[in-house]
Amino acid sequence: VANENIVALCDVDEGLSAQARKQYPRAKFSTDYRKLFDRHSKEFDAVVVSTPDHSHALAAALAMSLGKHVYCEKPLAHSVNETRVLRELAISKKVVTQMGTQIHAGDNYRRVVEIVQSGLLGEIEHVHVWNSSKPVGGKRLAKLPTTSLDRDLWLGPCPTEFFQAAMNATAAKYDWPHFHWRWWWEFGGGTLADLGCHYIDLPFWALGLTAPTRIVATGKKTYDGDNTTPDLLKVDYTFPTTTTRRALPLTWYHGVSGPDLNGTEKYDGFSSGVLFVGTKGRLVADYNRYKVLGELGRNFQPPPKTIAGSVGHHLEWCEAIRSQRPTTCNFAYSGLLTETVLLGNVAYRLGDAINWDTAKGTTGNRKADALLGRESRKGWELPRG
Repeated sequence: VANENIVALCDVDEGLSAQARKQYPRAKFSTDYRKLFDRHSKEFDAVVVSTPDHSHALAAALAMSLGKHVYCEKPLAHSVNETRVLRELAISKKVVTQMGTQIHAGDNYRRVVEIVQSGLLGEIEHVHVWNSSKPVGGKRLAKLPTTSLDRDLWLGPCPTEFFQAAMNATAAKYDWPHFHWRWWWEFGGGTLADLGCHYIDLPFWALGLTAPTRIVATGKKTYDGDNTTPDLLKVDYTFPTTTTRRALPLTWYHGVSGPDLNGTEKYDGFSSGVLFVGTKGRLVADYNRYKVLGELGRNFQPPPKTIAGSVGHHLEWCEAIRSQRPTTCNFAYSGLLTETVLLGNVAYRLGDAINWDTAKGTTGNRKADALLGRESRKGWELPRG
């Protein structure tokens, strides 16, 4: 970001970080962010976290516990419980936060929000969200190759033995620890955790959603490899009745090109998208465009623009730090969004419907609650105050 001073860099892979270190030769470097925070925390004001999901929470929590402002990539954390810790820390420490759902800053989402909130579609009765992305299969290696990656630091809080995977031929260009980790529960949450925050962000914003009260998930893994996350998934969320609307169903699908797990319902040009179904009309949108469907769409006139354009998702965070104003995707907002997304995986892994009490942070089901988080390795525990 222009006009910002990069004072420190951290990467568990010294080899891959060489280019960044060359770009910022005066920045201090460490492979362990805990040591970097201990030694140099007085030299910086804000931290950007863009590690794999399983390392988001501790890096962000340590930074906020030191009073640092934080920009963290999506999803906010690996688990529901971690997400809630980050949301609470951001509030208690009064720091400026932003989750990396960059498309939130685009003009298209703003126009869709204006249309939905104007009432032109009527009362929204159902929202369907889908993504066609599918995992890449891989197999754990019996013998680990020699790399510049520090495997122990890469694991971070994750209480599992490190493994590396050989991806199939279509993904040969990828180095597994730097992307395809997301297809194992130990480290990521599959397609839902990867892309849910981007797409479900739109109805969350447009409809002022907070937390669902009931979640049902069905799906399966059909691709090759010993990966554990599903390539086909449907999650039905129910959001509670409010003073302005009745209970709202929102359904997520992935591994298909339309809002139908059988792959039969599609919308031309929208292989991934969001469909708002209202009493007066329907609208389908993706990152960059929207289309009002049916009779309403034939002579549709958009409402006046009421949401100002963004200066950019990253710059918005930097400017908010200077002005001490909240960002559009602060952890209070994006924490609830991430919590919702990750609860879909909890319901799928449980194999049963769950009821969610966001105030208490429990499903009321012992087996389901066990999937809300996990114990961290010694030396990697989350600070909570």
